[in-house]
Amino acid sequence: MSSSPKRSVLITGCSVGSSGHALALEFANQGIRVFATARSTKSLSQLEAKGIEILALDVTSAQSIAELKAEITRRTGGKLDMLFNNAGTMYEAPAVEANIVRVRQMFDTNVFGLFDMTQAFLPLLLASVPESRLPPTIINTSSIVSRAPFLFSANYNASKAAVTSYSDTLRLELAPLGIKVVTLFMGEVSTGLMSAENISFGADSIYIDAEAGVQGRSRSHAAKSMKPEEFARQVVHHIVSNPALGKGEYVWKGTQAALVWFLNAVGFRKIFDSPMESAVGLSKAVKMAIYNKGQSSINRE
Repeated sequence: MSSSPKRSVLITGCSVGSSGHALALEFANQGIRVFATARSTKSLSQLEAKGIEILALDVTSAQSIAELKAEITRRTGGKLDMLFNNAGTMYEAPAVEANIVRVRQMFDTNVFGLFDMTQAFLPLLLASVPESRLPPTIINTSSIVSRAPFLFSANYNASKAAVTSYSDTLRLELAPLGIKVVTLFMGEVSTGLMSAENISFGADSIYIDAEAGVQGRSRSHAAKSMKPEEFARQVVHHIVSNPALGKGEYVWKGTQAALVWFLNAVGFRKIFDSPMESAVGLSKAVKMAIYNKGQSSINRE
């Protein structure tokens, strides 16, 4: 009797140094066939050297998604066992001063790209239902900031809150089709997603006095957060250990993830306010400086 074919997983956002890169390696270590994607396959060379199949993908491009779907269909005979919607980008800025072009670009990646990938690859997941002893699964990467007011990142937080809501509803809609949906609440992981060098409010910003604190938060994040390899190990273990429909549909992994889960479940609504302000040094003096600049800005209008 021939052995069953390997289960397969398609992962978005696998460029080197990312959580997706580590996830691809960990799924491969578990004997799963991995399709790792990124905008440029040059960033996937280390994965290719490990025998992982690499493919180009821009989740904001309908043509790129269609080309990937056609290639995956060709390689698998039109079936897919897991879709891991992991691609994402982060833009940190005060909500009322954010560059709307950059915000829309971020939503195109974090939200609409995830929507489009889910719709495009649903037929391949459906095709796996009759012959698989395990339900085909979609894993959507959200974040703990969808449940906590992470300061000067309101637009990013909102994009992840959209993923959380979409994923939780999708879970109920796809269950009758035999497809499982998992929401991953990603905690702090030391990838390049947050970078102090990318934070610049501008000299005229009302919040310029808080900029150094936000940059310091990013440096602390890089130094103290869970490593991508450990994050991937924990996430993949959870997914492969809880394969059944209705089991393990919420995953909280990464630094601070368990704490946010607990406080979100039992705490009062504003329980995160004080630690979030402290993380960026939002002291009384900084708040007063922000107030004064806000009032001064009226005269510049």
